[in-house]
Amino acid sequence: MGIILALFIFQAIPVTYADTTWLMYGSNLENTHYQKMVGAMADTPYVKWSYSTGAPIESYGASVADIDMDDTMEVVIGSNDRRVYCLNGITRRVKWSYPTGGMVDASPALADIDGDDTMEVIVGSKDKKVYCLNGVTGLPKWIYPTGGMIVCSSPAIADVNGDDTLEVVIGSNDYKVYCLNGITGKEVWIYPTGYQVWSSPAIADVDGDDTMEVVIGSRDDTVYCLNGITGIPEWTYATGAPIESSPAIADVNGDDTLEVVIGSKDNKVYCLNGVTGLRKWSYRTGGTVNSSPALADVNGDDTMEVVIGSTDGKVHCLNGVTSRVKWAYPPGLFPSGGSVHRGISVADLDGELSGECKLEVLVPSHFTDSLVCLNGENGSVLWIKQLANDVHDITIADIDNDGCVELIVGTQSGDKIWALDDIGNRTNCKCDGSNVEENGEPRVKGLEFRVMGEGIYLFTPNAIDIDIKLYDVCGRLQQILYKGVLTKGGHTFIPNIESSGIYFAVLRSHRLRQSLKIIRF
Repeated sequence: MGIILALFIFQAIPVTYADTTWLMYGSNLENTHYQKMVGAMADTPYVKWSYSTGAPIESYGASVADIDMDDTMEVVIGSNDRRVYCLNGITRRVKWSYPTGGMVDASPALADIDGDDTMEVIVGSKDKKVYCLNGVTGLPKWIYPTGGMIVCSSPAIADVNGDDTLEVVIGSNDYKVYCLNGITGKEVWIYPTGYQVWSSPAIADVDGDDTMEVVIGSRDDTVYCLNGITGIPEWTYATGAPIESSPAIADVNGDDTLEVVIGSKDNKVYCLNGVTGLRKWSYRTGGTVNSSPALADVNGDDTMEVVIGSTDGKVHCLNGVTSRVKWAYPPGLFPSGGSVHRGISVADLDGELSGECKLEVLVPSHFTDSLVCLNGENGSVLWIKQLANDVHDITIADIDNDGCVELIVGTQSGDKIWALDDIGNRTNCKCDGSNVEENGEPRVKGLEFRVMGEGIYLFTPNAIDIDIKLYDVCGRLQQILYKGVLTKGGHTFIPNIESSGIYFAVLRSHRLRQSLKIIRF
């Protein structure tokens, strides 16, 4: 049922609902590797728990959500023991594990694909198959065999073709990108590339035509932008070497259009126009760029930065407009030949204590045991946590429902999944500078968030990475109205409210929080 204006009262109120989850590789469909929720890790975190699977954790990262709707968070991750694990986020207890026929490097994706109020787990395996598992039991709902090659790509889940059902998009080493119906696992479309696809897809309406595009790299040296309805390329861009990096999408240069940022083995980072695929800039590093970028305003200067690692051991923080280096942490970050081979992750890890609302940069390491946290403003080291050799992609989420973020990471040595928490075990973290209003005026000039007709209207003067969610009066999530990068302009969202009562529509980004109270009689 849509909103009828006469039956609702809207008012702005302060709320603290946060996006506590990390639902897929890169955190969101745009692969920005950015968590909006705040933490309290001003010092080196402690190991909250660890769990050994008996084999290396080569995963591209865990995914986190309350997948079985039991009011506790689950951590879902793959292992080289040929299993997918679902762990209780508080106790590390195994809720279920599912045996695939091959090692699982890919990050799982979580979504309620079939509308049964529990989530499904979608993941690829080196047994050449894509699995859709029931989030409660771990049993398969469907299994899709690819064309005889392993699957290292992590899936993305979205309605890419506008049919009001979710699709699964994933790459494979059989030289193909697959789009599968999320409910049945049947093929929607398949696109053949020129070589293996290790990259994980990013999904967004990159050209503003109200249809979704799938952007993905291939080891045939090419970035592909595929039409979400047909799978036909809208543009391609050739780099100088194979691509294993996964793309990230955002308006990084403030021109009100989306850009695609990706690394390549030709030692370069590329920023491409999302509409045309033409290069806006490229930046040469001193090593191959297998790492995937993080996109966010990491230093609080109101411009977007690109943060990415390379195999020369450096972390590069680049101005999204010019590609000028804001800072680069030099070789020596990792001892004895260490490098940055996986995705960077960013969040305000110490906002509860500092109140400054600035982001920190988390760096994985190859050939070393170090998880490194850098100051997003200048690249200085805030802390280093020694775990076990070869640290992989870092997931940032609230796994214990305490209102503050924890870190989840897998390592090759020790065969472990590690969960890290702040040493004070603080609760209900917030950043004092992140309030929506200052002296009664919104911080974002020109932003409107109000009722209009049967929907909720949002006007944003610039592209913005936001969540808009509907909660009931008990704080339970009812509907995700929008999640991701929203382009400049006016947008209308229709809440699906079936019962009388009080609801809250909550808009949230890193330094912006606003809500509408909805009373339905």
